Order: sequence, then structure tokens, then C-alpha cells
Amino acid sequence: MEAAGSAGGSGAPGASFRFSPRPNRAHLVRWRPWGEEAFAEARRVDRPVALFITAFWCGFCQRLDETALSDEEAITLLNGLYVPVRLEEAERPDVDVRYNQAGAWPAIVLLTPGGVQLAGVHYVPADEFASLLVRALDFYQRNRAWLAESESRGAAGMRQDLPEEPAPLSAAIADEVAGMLEGLADAEFGGFGAELKMLHPEANDFLLHLYETTGESWCLEHVLVTLRRLRASATYDRQDGGFYRYSSRRDWQEPHPEKLLADQAALLANYLHAFRLSGAGEMRRAAEELIAYMDGVLGALDPPFFYGCQDYVGFDGGDGGRRSFLDTHLYCDANARAASAYFDAWRVLGAAACRDRGAALVEALWLRFRSPDGGVYHYWDGAPAVPGLLQDAVAAGAALAGAYETNGDAASLERARELAAYVLDRHRAPGGGFYDIASPGPDRLATRLRLLSQNAAAARFFLRLHGLTGEEGYREAAAWALRPFPNSHRAQGAFAAGFGHAVSLLASA
Repeated sequence: MEAAGSAGGSGAPGASFRFSPRPNRAHLVRWRPWGEEAFAEARRVDRPVALFITAFWCGFCQRLDETALSDEEAITLLNGLYVPVRLEEAERPDVDVRYNQAGAWPAIVLLTPGGVQLAGVHYVPADEFASLLVRALDFYQRNRAWLAESESRGAAGMRQDLPEEPAPLSAAIADEVAGMLEGLADAEFGGFGAELKMLHPEANDFLLHLYETTGESWCLEHVLVTLRRLRASATYDRQDGGFYRYSSRRDWQEPHPEKLLADQAALLANYLHAFRLSGAGEMRRAAEELIAYMDGVLGALDPPFFYGCQDYVGFDGGDGGRRSFLDTHLYCDANARAASAYFDAWRVLGAAACRDRGAALVEALWLRFRSPDGGVYHYWDGAPAVPGLLQDAVAAGAALAGAYETNGDAASLERARELAAYVLDRHRAPGGGFYDIASPGPDRLATRLRLLSQNAAAARFFLRLHGLTGEEGYREAAAWALRPFPNSHRAQGAFAAGFGHAVSLLASA
């Protein structure tokens, strides 16, 4: 997607919004950035908020820019009768998780100035979009009193129901999650599930851990099948390198054309781990190819950092080809995971260049992304933005711990401990778990959430520090992170793998 600053009068000096790389008029909407200022404006002028959550790589988001958001009537309605807010899910995962529970983009949410939802949809054709805006506005104007009463009752907020007295943590939970994965495993094509196939590197990681600790041969065998099938399929890009994000078919032959840094880093760790356990040369070659792709494409222009994503757009220009473009944002969590995977490459392959780049990357992250409150910022786009996300502090801390394990750098361990102290101080939730954000924000961000995947990662970070320092407090923090989630993991499917892995590590710590 292409960026536009204050094009069309964004309503926010210096704000930058990115639109489809194909011709469109979406920049003519006077977009506001997410924040309290947008809701304050909506209250002041008594207009609904039109929240648009997009993804850099999302084809339907690009199509929305080119069609519905280029329609003259829709532009006029948004500018004259709404307060339009636009953000990207990768920039604001904390907003995305609260307004886009379906995890599909674009997410369009129409809200009262006080946050009561009027409508929520995903992609809308151009001939229906203006009608949706008119109908939602009409409902708001005719039901102001009732909606205001709903706001006063707290209907605009959100709640998270986790058990006050969850089931005890035990190795049996890890066994249950392993059984869930075995039931979801596709023995023919690898991966998990029978239809749409996500990469699920966290599930591969858990199965490889189980093979190491229990000797269960099916765990290693399934990961090897998955990684072989992936590399032999259309989900692996033989032209540019790297793996696409998911496939619409179970045989991996219908991929969607985005390649995210976080996925490449996680799959690199998978291939390295599988090579270490199996000695299979094809696992090593795949790892080396991934390193070449990450260095040569995502990491070529601003070393030691890696860009966030490579995406493609096909054009009807007569050549039948495709155009590649990069998300040039630098994301803290994804870069930290890349550094961790590069440290793995040094340990498994003896790749000194990976060790050196990983060390330079964690140092650069610390210097560029550290926030005044002791945490880290989420992304960099010419300046750091969005401090206070648990996922960034945990990923950066884990990478710093990896730097210490790799180089014996005492400063890296001390920095990891500083981030652990920050998480304990700013994110710890009463009753168990850690909140995803350090401080409440506007509207639904007034409720801080305890998310299973993020708490599983936090638990593994604390257990790693426990192993490095011997301090029992870190083991207790890991148990605290996992405490709210027994039983709730059952609705997560293969996404529960990280939780099962963390519980297994805790049981043996």
C-alpha cells in the first residue's frame, strides 16, 4: 500500500495513512488517526465515528480503497457526517483485537461518539457502502436518547470473562493440547485443519519440544511432513523466496500473496529445530534459503533491521506479471523474533553472520525502541510509535536473553531483566495473567485484556530468565502468566499450542 501524509486534509498534522498502490481516491477522505482526540471531536460535533481497520497486505482492503472509498457519495458522507478514523492492524494490534474479533480485514465499525456500536462489517461493495452509512446515521439520529442511555450503562465498553478460580496448572494440560493438535493434524499434507491452512509455527515448535522431551515419534514425523509439504508447495515462493502467510486449500497450493517477517522468523526457527533433531539436509537447505530471503529482501535496505512484510499486486499491464512492494515499517516484536531465530542459526548451523546480525539487531532495538516508561515502542516509521504493548516487551526481552546465551553479553541479560521488571510492574493483572497494554486508552481500550497467546509467550520469557538466573521469582511470574487460562484454551484449536508448550516447560522447571 502507498502512503499519503495530509493528502486531502487528513485532519491530523503529520499523520500518515497508506492506501492501495493502484489508482484510488481514498486519500480524499479526511482521515483521523486513532486516539482520544477523534472521539472527543465526535462528541463535540455530535457525529458517529467510522473506524476502518486495514492491513498493509490485504487485497480486500486495497479493493475497498479503489471502489467504495473512491465513491464520491461515500467520500462526501464520511467527510460531512462522520469522524472517519483509519489504522492498520499491524500498527495497532491492541485496537484490532478489540474491534475485529473475527480477524478479517478490512474491519469497518461504525460507533456512536460514546462508543456504542451501530454497525460492523468487513468488505462492502461500492453500491452498498453509501447506503450502509446512511442507514447507520439515520439509526443514530433517531435513537440518540436510547443510545446515550446504553452508553451510561456501559454498553459501549467490553468485558473479558475468565474464571476467577481457574483449574490448576499441570502437565496434563500440555498433554491435552498435544491431543488437540494430533486430532487437527493433516497426515497427508501436513499442518493443522482440513480446509484453510495457516502456517502455525508455534504448533510445530511445541511438537518438536514434545519429541525432545517424550520421544513421541509422531510429533517429529508430523513436523517434517508439514515442513516438506510447505517447501514443495505454492505457499513457498520459488521466485523471490520466503513463505506466504496461508493457503485457502489444505494442500498449500492456493496461497495468499503476503509474506510477513514474523512468519519467516518463526519458520526459520522451525526448520533449524527440525534439522537439529532429524539431521535431514532438506531442513538445513530450507533454513539457509530463508536466511537468504530475509537478508536479501526484508533486511536489505535498513540493516540490521528487517522490514515488516513483502506483498504483491498483479496488474493488467499486458505482461501478466506482478509487482512487489515492501512494508517499510520496523516492528519491534517481529524484529526481535528475527534476532532470536538468527541466534538459533548460529547455534545450529554455525552461521557467524547470523550471530553478528542478531547481536547488532538487539542492540539497535534497544537504542531505537526503548520508551521513557521503561518498556519499548511497537513500531518505527521515521519515529517510534505505540509504547506499552506486552508483546513487544516480551519478544524484545527474549531476544536479549538469546543474545546473552549466544555471546555471554552480561549487558543483554541485564536489559532482559529490566524488561521483565517492566512487565511485572506495568502489565501484571490481579488474579493472574498480564495485560496486553500497560495503560488504558479510549473507548474499548479502557478494558485491558489478558490474551492467551501473549501470556504464553510471557511465561516462556520468564522461564528462560529462571533458567539463566536461578531466581524463583521468574518461575512464579511464569505461573502467574498462565494461571487464568486452563479450560479456556480449548476453544483456541491449534492456536493453543503456545500455551501447551509454556505449561510443559513450567511443569519441568
